[in-house]
Amino acid sequence: MNLKLKNKNILLISPEPWNHIFVSKHHYATHLAARGNKVFFLNPPSNQEQVEKTEIENVFTVQYFGFIKGLRLFPKSFQKYFISQKFKQLQKLCKVKFDLVWSFDNSVFFDFSALPNEVYCISQIVDWNQNFQFSRASETADLCLASSNYILEKQKKYNLKSYKVGHGFNKIQNELSNIEVVGSNKVKCGYAGNLDIQYIDWNLVEKLLDNFPNVDFHFAGQWNSKNKFSNIFKKPNFYFYGRLEADSLPSFYKKMDLLALIYQYRKYPQQLANPHKMMEYLASGKMILATWTEEYFDLSSDNFIKMNKNTADFISTFKDVVHNLEYWNNDAMIKSRIDFANQNSYSKQIDKIEKYIKSHS
Repeated sequence: MNLKLKNKNILLISPEPWNHIFVSKHHYATHLAARGNKVFFLNPPSNQEQVEKTEIENVFTVQYFGFIKGLRLFPKSFQKYFISQKFKQLQKLCKVKFDLVWSFDNSVFFDFSALPNEVYCISQIVDWNQNFQFSRASETADLCLASSNYILEKQKKYNLKSYKVGHGFNKIQNELSNIEVVGSNKVKCGYAGNLDIQYIDWNLVEKLLDNFPNVDFHFAGQWNSKNKFSNIFKKPNFYFYGRLEADSLPSFYKKMDLLALIYQYRKYPQQLANPHKMMEYLASGKMILATWTEEYFDLSSDNFIKMNKNTADFISTFKDVVHNLEYWNNDAMIKSRIDFANQNSYSKQIDKIEKYIKSHS
């Protein structure tokens, strides 16, 4: 394959549909399209076959029927036949020949050796729960990419052409400043994300609310299960904003003095080694206090963020940070955090990946 990720026809295979809240797969599609590639975003299997333009130039969504049930249980020769046939059908449906298959989903098209030799294949695993046909997808890909060391070490067992790229940072071009922050306390601590996820340590959240009545805690995000947490809603220093649109989040972050990641890391160590939102937090420049987050140990050593392994230490560090915010949010530290996020923009990530492709050509 020509080494540059430009002017290619790319089949991007995603476990989340295009209409999902934008995550890494969507951002890669958008940034690849900005380089002149035609990106065909393959949604999870559905009950129709269709190709449609999206609101992004050069990005098309693709609906397809998927595979016959139990394909993973078939003999390898049958698997390869059905994968090959489905690939040909997709090329016909999209009216192109694909130069590159970029897959974030190892539950479908998991044997890349079934595809034509001239098609370059990337297996990028961002989420720890993408653990379906992991070995087959890894060993048959031309290149493997991982978001964390946990995933990388697993990929390397099957393919030495494996690299960690971490999470990308998507800079919002048109930031909105329409978020009004309420609360009477001077110090504001924020969290934004899906509040329904099982990883959040709500016991620690409650302890923080009780231990720091002089701090307002601002939580934003989808929260369908909020009725289970009436005790938290009763706290006078807790504020809930609902789900915020992506272009409003930078404003929310910048109005905080401190951003928190409060997870049950001991219970879910691999899943929480590299949370998606860390890059967004860093891009705000504000101080970050987190439960243990393995992938950012170096940043913790540099005091960009602070991490703790147990509740008592977290509360103690929180107290120290709150009392010394002028130091933790000084101009130099704010700039360093922002610079780190910018060095991991999706455009920079694609530049890195081009170099990995070149190194194995």
